[in-house]
Amino acid sequence: MANITIENVDLGSVLLKSSPIGFRDDTLTVGATTTLAEGTILARDSGTGKLIAFVKGGVTADNGIPKTVLTYAVANEGGAPADSPVRVPAVASVRKQRLIIAADGDATNVDDAVIDQLRDYGITPIDVDDLSILDNQ
Repeated sequence: MANITIENVDLGSVLLKSSPIGFRDDTLTVGATTTLAEGTILARDSGTGKLIAFVKGGVTADNGIPKTVLTYAVANEGGAPADSPVRVPAVASVRKQRLIIAADGDATNVDDAVIDQLRDYGITPIDVDDLSILDNQ
C-alpha cells in the first residue's frame, strides 16, 4: 500500500489591494540558476537601473533599499544572470507574512525597518490572517 501524502493547497497571494495605476513594467535581473518566489522583496540597482533581489543590510549598488515586491515567481534556468521583464506593484497593500528576503528564503528576517522602508515607496505590508490556505490535515 502506498503512503498517503498530505498536501495543503494555498490559493492566496502576496497582493491584497492595488490602485488602478498601481503597477509598472520593469526589468528584473535574476542570478544564474535562481528562482525568486512570489513575495520576494526587490531593490533597484543604482548602476543599471534594473530591479534586483533585496539584501538586508546590503551596501552594493543600493541593493539594501527595498522598493517593491514580486507578485509571482520568476526563474532563470541559465548559467548566467539574465534580465526578465516583470510587472510589479508601485502602490499596493501586501500580506506581511508572505514577504521574503531572497538571501534568507523566508519571512523571518522581514523586520519593522524593512516594512517602514517599503512604505516609503508605496508598498504597505499588512499583518492579516490568511484564510485562503486550505488545511486538509
